[in-house]
Amino acid sequence: MVNLKLIRSKAEFIATLNAKAWEVVGGGPGGPGGPAKAHVFSDAHVELLVADVVRSVSATISDKRIAKQTLALSQKMAELATRSLMADWEPGDELCPPWRWPFPWPKDDLWHPLGGGGDDGEPKPIINSVIQIELASVLTQLSAQTMQAEFNKALVETASSISRGVASQLSDDIERCGTVPRQPFPKPHHAGNFN
Repeated sequence: MVNLKLIRSKAEFIATLNAKAWEVVGGGPGGPGGPAKAHVFSDAHVELLVADVVRSVSATISDKRIAKQTLALSQKMAELATRSLMADWEPGDELCPPWRWPFPWPKDDLWHPLGGGGDDGEPKPIINSVIQIELASVLTQLSAQTMQAEFNKALVETASSISRGVASQLSDDIERCGTVPRQPFPKPHHAGNFN
């Protein structure tokens, strides 16, 4: 089963790592304790996180050829990020940065740490072409999170290939999705007494 919510969540988390997105609390970046390190995550950390999400996307791409290319791209991205992490490794560096409490959540009202706008638990029809378009959208967002021009271009090209591959069937898939109107809520057994 495709877990788009998890993939989108990971991509949105990476976007919040941009220092400009953090809320300024206590007079400076870094929150109540005063100024902290300018960057909580290194560029290599972010590149590795992007590679991880690209790997997750590759597992859900319908076109097996594109899926295989996307997996290879994620491996190449992870390899470069890992080498960068090791090259910058210094005594005292932490892979997981120490978070202060309260955690400085980003300002973006669309993203909230406790979730929001969400799944009501009802099964939704799975329309594969729509899922593929969503995956292409995630790859486009991730392309803006990498610092490597080569990866940026490859992610945009992959998103474009996915979109082209499903564009002709998108409308037909939506028309054939098979949704039906929901049933009315059951009336309480005493509802007839109020007429």
